[in-house]
Amino acid sequence: MHPIDTAIVGLYLLSLLVAGVWLARRAGQGADDYFLGGRRLPWWALGSSGMSSNLDVAGTMTIVALVTLYGLQGFWIEMRGGVVLPIAVFLAFMGKWHRRSEVMTTAEWMLLRFGDGRGGRAARWTAALTYVILTVAMIVFFLSAGGRFLAEFLPYSETQCAVGVALIAFLYTTASGLHGVIWTDVVQSVLIGGAAIYVAVTAAGLVTPTLLAGWPAAELNTFWPQSGDGAMEPYVPFYAFLAIWISKGVLEGLGGSGGSAYMAQRFYAASDEQDCGKIAMLWTVLFAARWPMVLGFAIIAMQLGVTVDSFAAAEGVLPTVLQSTYFPAGVRGLILAAMLAAAMSTFDSTLNAGASYVVRDLFQPWFPRAAERQLVWAGYGASAVLVAMGLGLSLWLGGTVLGVWIGIVMLLFPAFLVPFALRWYWSRFNGPGFAAGIAGGFATALFFSLIDPAGWNEATRFLAISVVSAVAAIAVALNSAPVDPDQLRRFYEQVRPFGWWPRAWRQPDKVEHRADVARLLQALVWQITTFLLPMGMVLGMWVEVAVAAVVWIVLAVRLWPDSKRPQA
Repeated sequence: MHPIDTAIVGLYLLSLLVAGVWLARRAGQGADDYFLGGRRLPWWALGSSGMSSNLDVAGTMTIVALVTLYGLQGFWIEMRGGVVLPIAVFLAFMGKWHRRSEVMTTAEWMLLRFGDGRGGRAARWTAALTYVILTVAMIVFFLSAGGRFLAEFLPYSETQCAVGVALIAFLYTTASGLHGVIWTDVVQSVLIGGAAIYVAVTAAGLVTPTLLAGWPAAELNTFWPQSGDGAMEPYVPFYAFLAIWISKGVLEGLGGSGGSAYMAQRFYAASDEQDCGKIAMLWTVLFAARWPMVLGFAIIAMQLGVTVDSFAAAEGVLPTVLQSTYFPAGVRGLILAAMLAAAMSTFDSTLNAGASYVVRDLFQPWFPRAAERQLVWAGYGASAVLVAMGLGLSLWLGGTVLGVWIGIVMLLFPAFLVPFALRWYWSRFNGPGFAAGIAGGFATALFFSLIDPAGWNEATRFLAISVVSAVAAIAVALNSAPVDPDQLRRFYEQVRPFGWWPRAWRQPDKVEHRADVARLLQALVWQITTFLLPMGMVLGMWVEVAVAAVVWIVLAVRLWPDSKRPQA
């Protein structure tokens, strides 16, 4: 790597550490400041942070590989996780429901919903452990990709690079709490956006009919999903896979998990519920930068004549492209800094949110008299333990980046999606049912991770885990005591979700509930259109772009938060 590039990357890493120290004083005031920024952070900062938190090196490497192999159909394959459909659900209504809850974590939320009895506490501990497991799994994913990516450019091994990334992110995240996470993410989102523009513009200048015709996935480069028959192996029948992936993404949002601890945290930290819609819309618009960037990397790879014949080989496309002449000294350093920013911003958000569950839901109940400063120190310790666990597992497990990602989203996620969703919409659901559903889901996921039955693919495994989790949750809920009616009434009046609640309670909120359902459908179409538009522009698909642009503008106007509409 050129000395200029090394200097740029080094300056970026040093600035992160300086920012962490500078913001440490504000974060150390108490747990609410450390984990929620005191609920004083502006909506545009929270939205920018959300974008950079979702755009990581691991996901970028995975999607570049998929787009290289499957063209634009790689976008539709990433409905399983990379498109992050839960953002649309949070835009429609889930964001404001979280803000109304007035809690710090989703595990603490269980006491609001189920009460402080045995069932509520069981649900709280189960939710906290779920998020701890999810946090460690995501850290494994980020470090596996980050170490592999950096080792291509630095004179260090994958292990040394993974340890370095973990240590730097741990230091500034732990020192500065959510304040540091948000404000460093804002700066990092600018870096990521600049990189995306450079890559997309460079790639657009390379697009010719000859290049597109020579793409291994030339027939799959269409704006809309197609079956592709044998060309879409191993995702055949493709429409069945697509239906399952979209259902999974929407269910993640309907359960309020978002597939991560940090998504809900951004809305818990909002100043008010009016800001929640603005956070989600900005998050979506900025996150659109991912898609022309990954497409651009794939186009440059085609121009360079890079050949791939497997997922493992395709994961090397991104490092290969970045070492080409399309990224001269200085520019390469900035792009590498942007890729590091993507890695760091996802890591810091995941770590801070995960530590909040350890402190608020596993530590504080046992030490209720702990002072605010003690809780902050507990956050430091929790962060250290989570990083150590994630780093240890990433070094031990190995495997391809795509393999780790599929294991998380198609084995781990279905273990908790149904119980997380039922808690919002079904008044008869209770704490024991929630705990049993997650226990059944994780047990089934563990079975599939240890034993790989013949004839089962990722879609059928996903369905099996989800069904076992749902059956366990519903059966135990119906055979155990319901939640106290007064507790249910307090929860409903505070949050006002739609669903199977007593009709008399729902009647005053009928107009809002209908508007919420309509907004969900609009938000899903708007989000997908937001991501497809810049990809179509890079490929010069101007007819499709024109149609999509009209749809995008109409829906954006309808979705922008307005206090006069029946949405809040």
